[in-house]
Amino acid sequence: MKPIYTNPYENILAQTIELFNDIHYGIQLLDNKVEVPLGILFHEYKYNKKGFFVEGNCVVSTAQNHANIQDDFKKLLPELLAQDKSEEEIELALEMLVYTYDPCISRSTHYLKVAFC
Repeated sequence: MKPIYTNPYENILAQTIELFNDIHYGIQLLDNKVEVPLGILFHEYKYNKKGFFVEGNCVVSTAQNHANIQDDFKKLLPELLAQDKSEEEIELALEMLVYTYDPCISRSTHYLKVAFC
């Protein structure tokens, strides 16, 4: 793999490399920093003058990757249509692409709704 690699289907290879690195340097990681496996969770909170929570904002890694997912959809869909894939095959391929960015999204929400016209 090159330092900048844009093939989302190679995600499993990248995760294998990350896993090896985490095992090898696990003690240093625990001593020096905390990592989230799929990206950074940005969060902010607001409290009123009495100290009660009144508002919160969380930006999960899937939201941070949303633009890339959409760009990859735009590249993949014409290829699938050119291969005369069925609606079920197209939906599965798009779900697989989302899964490469966030394996948990398919179990936690209905991220992808495909409407065929």
